[in-house]
Amino acid sequence: MSKTISADGLYWNVVEAGQGPVVLLVHGTAASVHSWRKVMPLLSDRYHVVALDLPGHGQTRSRGPQDLSLDRMARGVAAVMMTMKLSPQTVAGHSAGAAILVRAVAEKLMQPQTLISFNGAFFPYGGAAASLFSPIAKVLAFNTFLPRLLSSLASRATVERLLRDTGSDSTPEDVDLYFNLLKQPAHVAAALGMMAAWDLNNMEKDLGKVRTTCVFVTGKNDRAVPPHIADKAAAYCPVAKLLHHPLYGHLLHEENPALAAAIIAGKTE
Repeated sequence: MSKTISADGLYWNVVEAGQGPVVLLVHGTAASVHSWRKVMPLLSDRYHVVALDLPGHGQTRSRGPQDLSLDRMARGVAAVMMTMKLSPQTVAGHSAGAAILVRAVAEKLMQPQTLISFNGAFFPYGGAAASLFSPIAKVLAFNTFLPRLLSSLASRATVERLLRDTGSDSTPEDVDLYFNLLKQPAHVAAALGMMAAWDLNNMEKDLGKVRTTCVFVTGKNDRAVPPHIADKAAAYCPVAKLLHHPLYGHLLHEENPALAAAIIAGKTE
């Protein structure tokens, strides 16, 4: 069931399924609630599963760059839960979504029992690219013409290549759904703006403040976030568990939703 929730000054697209202990699912940059569509039905017989579109992504609109920072997204996601009067027992995030949840838990905006990261993006880009990435992203994000241009030039072949470059095997349906998102200039602008506003320099402190049990899940084939990032993140957490899987890429939860659902339910090692 999809609904619109007014929280933290925005109208959020929220999808719910099932009844029971609350499980919150948060997607990553440039994705939407669609990325959890195969996971949610596998949990809804035992849990009240909630997924949402982040600001500017999917059907949640943003007001501009001020809504796209890590701090603002963490506060916004927590505000949605508060507005819905829900206290998630388990929170799971993919890529940047995992960083959002860590910030929210570290700041005590939410207090789940378990936090699960699927190929979490926790640390800044290193090397020479670090000095270029943020300035370039800012220029791209604040150019209102560019998102429209990128959307108009997008092709299904482009999306296939982008998904392949994550190290994951995507289905034709996956390609269609991401292609539909890429054809939306507002969605493209939000993805660029999120990268421009992203500041992960305090993530080590955030991870150290999390007293929730953290489960770090990786796919060995991930070309977007190297699996060793999870090892580094786990080293900062007081209570951490690592699950390295040899067969999947960055979109592990889309490649094997049954595995992702089992991990969220605590039924796999």
